[in-house]
Amino acid sequence: MMISQQLLQTIELSKQCMETSDLSEIENEKSLISQREYANQLKTIYKEVLYYLDSKKAFLDPHLSLIKFSSMIGTNTTYLSKAINKYFECNFKTLINNYRVEYSKKLLIDNNSTFSIKEIAQKCGFLSISAYYASFKKITQLSPLQYKIIKLYTAYPHAEQELISE
Repeated sequence: MMISQQLLQTIELSKQCMETSDLSEIENEKSLISQREYANQLKTIYKEVLYYLDSKKAFLDPHLSLIKFSSMIGTNTTYLSKAINKYFECNFKTLINNYRVEYSKKLLIDNNSTFSIKEIAQKCGFLSISAYYASFKKITQLSPLQYKIIKLYTAYPHAEQELISE
């Protein structure tokens, strides 16, 4: 009788262990599904970020903030920050400044442009010329004027000699 009672207890413990193991497997599967869904959400947000920055040029808004941008995209600030950190490997402010500086580089070397450096800074979404200079220098290691001179000189290497010979 004692053996059968021990056997019953062992069987019961085995059942409990199997149930716990099954529950653990189910929880692991749920966790994997959640991780996949989360990764898909971040990828969707990344695509929206690209759309709003590349197509809509949202970075030109001088008052663009993480809150405002997350609202445009239709997500919350936490998910937006995580997507930017994961896919762009920087924070929101750095991303926006990178886009602004890249856009300003095009304006700086546009031969048809008559904009001053200050006007370019404003057109690119910078609230002040000092913020523009700081961002530009941080990204390119040059001032906007130095960049313009180097680009124009490399595009027209004989321009200096032509000016001297005239």
